[in-house]
Amino acid sequence: MNHLKPLHVKGHNNGKLVNNMLVDNGAKPNLMLYSLYKKLGGSDEELIKTKRLVKGVGGKPIPDKGLALMKLTIRSKTLATVFFIVEVQGSYSLILGREWIHGNQYVPSNLHQFLIQWVNNKVEIVHVDSLAYATADAPLLGGHDDMISLLARDLAGFESLEEALFPFF
Repeated sequence: MNHLKPLHVKGHNNGKLVNNMLVDNGAKPNLMLYSLYKKLGGSDEELIKTKRLVKGVGGKPIPDKGLALMKLTIRSKTLATVFFIVEVQGSYSLILGREWIHGNQYVPSNLHQFLIQWVNNKVEIVHVDSLAYATADAPLLGGHDDMISLLARDLAGFESLEEALFPFF
């Protein structure tokens, strides 16, 4: 059941490849692990101090080291992106939250396991980073093997929505 998997993508942050970026509609800010920030060559002196508080699950505050402005590239789109740098353990390298998703007009789809982005008035499909998580052999609880898409189309092999929805044009 693909729609139960988290949506991980890969891209480049300040020109360096980053895997396992979690696109999360439930998170408001963008978060980057401190360990990744250091691997990307960031220094503590470059961090912008802030009084803004980051809250985790259940409203518990997460201490941050500061803000970092970076160039984030996903496929052909590069955008300046602000991250809260946090020193926590996670199964991701960074979280792209609602500020990034809505501010840049991205459309994440956990069901289809891709991210839709607009580039020069064209749709670009970003497929998941399938190596970001391992799957277990255990059956999913509450899964339905007989579910079908309302469009009756598997969009995973298409580069654009136009190609998938209008194959004769």
